[in-house]
Amino acid sequence: MKKNRNQAFTLVELLMVVAIIGLLASILIPTVGTVREKAAIASGKSQLSQYLNAIQQFKGEYGYYPFSKGKEDYIIPLSDPTVARLFIETLSGRDTETGQSKAVGGNRKRIAFHDFSENELYLGDDDLTVFSQVADSFNNRNIIIMVDGNGDGFLSPEPASAFPAPPEQKLRESITAWVESDDINDVPAYALWEN
Repeated sequence: MKKNRNQAFTLVELLMVVAIIGLLASILIPTVGTVREKAAIASGKSQLSQYLNAIQQFKGEYGYYPFSKGKEDYIIPLSDPTVARLFIETLSGRDTETGQSKAVGGNRKRIAFHDFSENELYLGDDDLTVFSQVADSFNNRNIIIMVDGNGDGFLSPEPASAFPAPPEQKLRESITAWVESDDINDVPAYALWEN
């Protein structure tokens, strides 16, 4: 007569399965994090390109770049709250507080060159959106835009921090942008001139 035995995994077999799953997880989790970071950087670069496009449209409409400062290359530091508010209001043609149409920063026709969505705006410490401050995909406000104010067709960006690295040679562009690293929140830096 045959005995009916229950088939089950032994303790050793179960430990081996757990060890294999742990090994696979240790390989996959950092990879997923890297992929997410690269996707967020790509999203941030797209956002910067949209800003540059809006500035170019402004120039096409009015014949000059917004925020110009004489006949030299200049930067637009969007980490400065006053500059960020003026940037949003100028390119959207709207007041950041009321949402009403507003002629500011030379946009006398109140044209909406760019509509700022909530995911482009800074999320404050209280988890409330700050409608007068732009931020990238990492909620980093250290966004810098550089404009060819002297009209020579070249730019020489010099980021204040070590990252992103400045380009190896002058850029043959009339406008560019980059995001400097935020060491406090440990978010990456990137620039449109990088691949």
